[in-house]
Amino acid sequence: MINKTAFIFPAFITDYTGKELDFLNENKIDFADYLTKASNVIGFDLPDFSYEYDKYKNNELLSQIIAYLFSCTISDTLEKRNIPTHFFAGYSMGLYAALYSAKAITLTDGVKIIKSAYDLVNKLRVSGKYGMGAIIGLSIDDIESLINKSRFETEIININNKHSIVVAGEKNDIQKLLLNARDEGALSAAELIVNTPYHSKYLLKYEETFSTFVNELQIKDPVCPVISTFDQREIIEASEIKKELVLNLTRKINWYKTMQKLIENNVNEIYECGAGKDLKKIARFINGDYKINSIYK
Repeated sequence: MINKTAFIFPAFITDYTGKELDFLNENKIDFADYLTKASNVIGFDLPDFSYEYDKYKNNELLSQIIAYLFSCTISDTLEKRNIPTHFFAGYSMGLYAALYSAKAITLTDGVKIIKSAYDLVNKLRVSGKYGMGAIIGLSIDDIESLINKSRFETEIININNKHSIVVAGEKNDIQKLLLNARDEGALSAAELIVNTPYHSKYLLKYEETFSTFVNELQIKDPVCPVISTFDQREIIEASEIKKELVLNLTRKINWYKTMQKLIENNVNEIYECGAGKDLKKIARFINGDYKINSIYK
């Protein structure tokens, strides 16, 4: 059996380690340069990054951009260290950084995709009507039972592992569902700081428009397979990447099955390419003969 390596990429950053910038500086990666390139794409200057301020946490667009840029810089650092990889996988919007690392898109095209998706679903977000939540400690059946019993306009849109589920839908119903989940015995049930119901039925109406945008991008075949979080297929062609970009935004995903796919492909070394350790925490409840390496050690 040949042991293999994978790079995985988070969508958002919930907690920084405080070591990210030091790690990049030690490896002679100028994070400010990446911020400048992203600023040129979106048409305004992105604020300087600081651990002391929440500028990049409380703004949906900025939180996606900063997570993307950290993932890109960290994967560039691992490439400089000649760490090989056989697979890539991106958690939700982490797909964009995975595609950058796989040489399928440029850094600036990734920023364009983030901005395009953000602008496209703007009406949903500014209405304040929708939201997302994370529930830890209940099963899929438990959560679906709570949704069906109260006829909440919510749905499960991602499974992190057997004990961690993400839901999306109408904000009032999300809040009620989370309250009911806590009453049911959930270890944690909290709203996410987003006003867009990503991966839910509410985004299906944007599928055609987003597909038109994606088809105009210059996308290349990835250097190694990218694992789909939608159906876990191995993506090796540019045409399939374009399809996946649309599915990733508008359809339910399953991170648990994606990780299982990597393990089934004899991946035993995984590098989380991103700030913080969100994916490493999720992996604590995903069984397999593998380890997730901390880039800071």
